[in-house]
Amino acid sequence: MKKVSIIQGAGAALLQPNIDTEVIISVERVMRFKRGELGPYCLEPLRFRSDGSENPTFVLNQPRYREATVLIAGENFGCGSSREAAVWSLFDRGIRCIISPSFGDIFYTNCLQNGLLPIVLPIEEVQRLAEEVASSIDPAMTIDLVAQRITSALGRGVPFEIDAGKRKALMEGLDEVSQTLKLAPAIAAFQAADRASHPWIYEGVARRSARVLLLAGDGIGPEIMGEVRRVIEWFIARRGLNLELYESLYGIASWRTHGAVVSEEAWTAIRAADAILFGTAGSREYLKIPRAQWPAEGMQRICKELGLFANLRPVRISERLSEMSSPHQETARGTDLLIVRRLAGDADMSTPPGVEQLPQRGGRRASKTTSHIDGEIECIARVAFEMARVRRGCVCSVDKANGRHAATRWRDVVQVVHDAEYPDVDLRHMPVDVATMQLVGAPRQFDVLLTETIFRDIVSTCADMVGGAIGVFPSASLGIAAADGRRRGLYQPIHGSWPDLAGKGVANPIGAILSFALCLQFSVGLPQEARMLRQAVDAAVASGASTSDLTSAVPAMSTAAIADAVLAALNQLEQCGSEPAASAA
Repeated sequence: MKKVSIIQGAGAALLQPNIDTEVIISVERVMRFKRGELGPYCLEPLRFRSDGSENPTFVLNQPRYREATVLIAGENFGCGSSREAAVWSLFDRGIRCIISPSFGDIFYTNCLQNGLLPIVLPIEEVQRLAEEVASSIDPAMTIDLVAQRITSALGRGVPFEIDAGKRKALMEGLDEVSQTLKLAPAIAAFQAADRASHPWIYEGVARRSARVLLLAGDGIGPEIMGEVRRVIEWFIARRGLNLELYESLYGIASWRTHGAVVSEEAWTAIRAADAILFGTAGSREYLKIPRAQWPAEGMQRICKELGLFANLRPVRISERLSEMSSPHQETARGTDLLIVRRLAGDADMSTPPGVEQLPQRGGRRASKTTSHIDGEIECIARVAFEMARVRRGCVCSVDKANGRHAATRWRDVVQVVHDAEYPDVDLRHMPVDVATMQLVGAPRQFDVLLTETIFRDIVSTCADMVGGAIGVFPSASLGIAAADGRRRGLYQPIHGSWPDLAGKGVANPIGAILSFALCLQFSVGLPQEARMLRQAVDAAVASGASTSDLTSAVPAMSTAAIADAVLAALNQLEQCGSEPAASAA
């Protein structure tokens, strides 16, 4: 945040009361453009007419006020949702100070956190400042935060009040996080003393443990899971994590040994696990065994046995990754979205499929029931809204309400949950055909995408295509959160088993490694460790770590070499002073 002391520039009066954050910047613009790109769309409904042309009567469209840095506003400016992007858009537009009789509470706080000075004055004084701007030859004003004084367009001095702490933070360019970090030595000293005098308080967190089961599966699964295990063991040894590791056979290897794709011994381990890290499933040899033993049936049973109902598919595309793998570099760069997909119910786990003979018409008819239960929709909607709250605060619910009665119910229930429990999160509904087109053409507009089962693979595949290489994307299937916030989960990369690459040591382990990062976040309950691992992967990729599926522009590295690069980045991050989770707790 830039330091604020003296603000000089043209003033412009916009005295319309109750201008809310949706008018300041629409949710559609927030979902499509990032901070630094929102200026052209600030106050869009007021600046433009219905035909798209500029409204010549709007104050900021008039030549005299186009470069205004001080906005003299009406009452309750910035009311409505808690959209921080409203402040970003004004700042991007060039506004550095807003003077108003009153502000929306959250908007006022967001101004202070982003270096935009909000000043509250009596309504009579605000109106007088506006009149002086309109009547002066030059609308220039000066706001002196040091002296707490406004110089109007006619040269009149106007004092203003502001909380001393907030004034100091603005002058030093410190948001709340930066202010807290200034106290880091004192905080660390207090924590050390408190840990020494009250050790029993910290024992529960320090001893936080998780049973983690590794199922390597088929194809390249054993190779990538071997590297994931190296990363896990690094966290155990270097970060003090209390993880109990187990391994079981799954897939063709299990069939050969036990006569079952998942043995009873493996089922026992699965039921006891807090988290399952899964490799890949798929082999031509499945054609030789009963269909009921195929991997899809086993995965569905795992989800049902563990009560997993929500699938998360994060798609993060860094600049380096977009350069290496994406066929749409400019479109893909900076994409950071999360797909929340429904597992339980719908067309996957409702009425079993069937095939019936049609004696009169001839031929056969295949069917599978799609159904929606309100409680199941509510659960998955809450997951999406909760995720949005810790991201950018936007959810796009994908359905086909214009063509399916069940989808209409989906949309209605999602809207009810939003209105009753998450009004602070922006929600929009989008038909699946429009959503897939937007994903390919403008993926940066999305934050959290919520979709029902029947469309989940369509939406996810479109998102994956933006990145161009599916070997780097993870996934998580999660259950209900426990009292401590942790969830049982199944974590796996989204790619297939690639049997042609099996045994060659050239498979990409990044998706599997990032799946462990999701495990750290949701099942182990250590988001700071998950963030550290993601940072290490980003650093490794930025330094050129690449397998053949990412690019041919640089020499391909082996599976083990990619893991080596991630471990080296972890070592470097640790040396920079990141405190282990057990001691930091």
